[in-house]
Amino acid sequence: MKKNIFILSIVISALLVGCNDSFMDRFPTDSLNDGTFWNSDADLRGYVDAFYPIMFPGHGTRSATSPFFAGAGGGLINGDHQSDNMAPVTPNAVAAGNHPIPTAGGGWDWGNIRRANFFLMRYHRTPVAPEVRNRYAAEVRLFRAMEYFRLVRRFGDVPWIGRDLTTTSPELFAPRDSRTLVMDSVMADINWAIEHLPNATPAVVATRGRVNRDVALAFKARVALHEGTFRKYHGIPGYERFLRDAISAAGRLMAEGNYSIHNTGNPYRDYRAVFSTPNLTANPISEVIFFRAYSAALDITTGLSNHLSTNFHNLGVTKSLVDSYLSRDGLPISLSPLFQGHYNIFTEMIDRDPRLTQTVAGKHFPHMATAGSTEPTRPSIPGAVGGLGLSSTGYHVLKFWVEDGAVNLGMDNGAVDAPIFRFAETLLIYAEARAELGEADQAVIDRTINLLRRRVGMPDMVIANLVRDPLSYFPEVDVLIDEIRRERRVELALEGFRYDDLMRWRAGRLLEREVLGMRFDPAMFADTNITASTDPSSDANIIINADGFIRPYARSLRDGRVFRDYMYFFPLPTNELQLNPNLVQNPGWDR
Repeated sequence: MKKNIFILSIVISALLVGCNDSFMDRFPTDSLNDGTFWNSDADLRGYVDAFYPIMFPGHGTRSATSPFFAGAGGGLINGDHQSDNMAPVTPNAVAAGNHPIPTAGGGWDWGNIRRANFFLMRYHRTPVAPEVRNRYAAEVRLFRAMEYFRLVRRFGDVPWIGRDLTTTSPELFAPRDSRTLVMDSVMADINWAIEHLPNATPAVVATRGRVNRDVALAFKARVALHEGTFRKYHGIPGYERFLRDAISAAGRLMAEGNYSIHNTGNPYRDYRAVFSTPNLTANPISEVIFFRAYSAALDITTGLSNHLSTNFHNLGVTKSLVDSYLSRDGLPISLSPLFQGHYNIFTEMIDRDPRLTQTVAGKHFPHMATAGSTEPTRPSIPGAVGGLGLSSTGYHVLKFWVEDGAVNLGMDNGAVDAPIFRFAETLLIYAEARAELGEADQAVIDRTINLLRRRVGMPDMVIANLVRDPLSYFPEVDVLIDEIRRERRVELALEGFRYDDLMRWRAGRLLEREVLGMRFDPAMFADTNITASTDPSSDANIIINADGFIRPYARSLRDGRVFRDYMYFFPLPTNELQLNPNLVQNPGWDR
């Protein structure tokens, strides 16, 4: 199957060792001579290559020559920290609702826009074939669209800047443009990229390092679904057009048949193989449209799998996510006779959707086990033994872990490739967009949701048989939309989508629900001195509620997490408001 990957070239790796934003800010003006630079294909490629590690962080990077490490504490997994899927030991400020108005920064960063515009105002000078120039321009316009999509999700209305600025440019003091203008411009950039990027032919894929038309289509579907549903649930006109765009882009990828759901017939392995295959170049997965490649040989690694083994970054999956997985009969645990109850972490995983035990460590895997042991390691929680790191909830991440000891050996290893766009997301986008327009019949579900379920041996979703989950988070929407949202949550768990999903569905209230972990079973820790109490003021190792479930933030967030309606957007930094009097703070943050 056709797919596209990227891996930094040795030259670009050397340029970007220790790369930070200050380096990139100098790149357009200080690192090249504008009058002599635009001479060759190599000039264009070198400029554009520098965008890739910025736009696609993947699992983050760690190398012998770079002391800073994102790894398991950053990248894809880190994106779920500010949602109801993950509970790091130190509470995430955004999820807790206690992120302050920044003095500077706070995501109000225009460096990537400036770099893109600098290129787009000059690339035409290069004496190469127009199709060559346009291919690189299409990449940069796609990157500009990605950056503007980030800014709109974070701040709402933002200034649209279509050229690189000087110190005297009037745009420096421009007010924010409407969301409508900006998102129309974003879609125009994406459409231009789709038109001018090469198709994902084997020859194009072999170039190892370039986005192609399929990547742009997958991104268009992602953007259009987000914008369409955000407008629908936040009362902004024009949502239907974006949902139609999502259907069109996703449907095109589906109809062309270049990708398929990875399904070899092993329901307890196939899903996790997409995320735990160290080298997707040598071992391609049919559903991966685009991924960030890592290479120990090139000193581009993450240490991810090693850090998951030890839980070095103190990660913890929430009970909320675990409870979202259906039982093997296709029913929610609140309705299924197969559910064994929450007696402990092992019993609650019996007869559940196999994606659960491929996402969260259970008794089926010797995750975090002592070297050479074949027995599963019990959960590690504050005060317990078993693992270098502590889990706030007892639920450890398994999804990106690799069994291969050679991959896990050492902090600097862990060259596990990171899927960025995969066909499963495309199918979910198509199903949700059709459902939001009232067009999702059984044929739509069979072409999308049921392909994902069949991979793991789950019963098909049958619209006529759907029953509302008594514990549904979304009782106000149609039951089909409710269940599509569940499917999206479990299929894309820990890939960084959940927070944006809650924001576009206007469901920020869910962040206020108390975060819980596994039910603490004293018998599992009988040989330790661990203590548990319902009293947060006690000196017990862990705090539990009346039903025995771990309360990871009982001490650190005594008043719980908070979400207010104005938190659907982030605040602008105060220094920007002082520098540009035409900027206005987002409502609610100006109190």
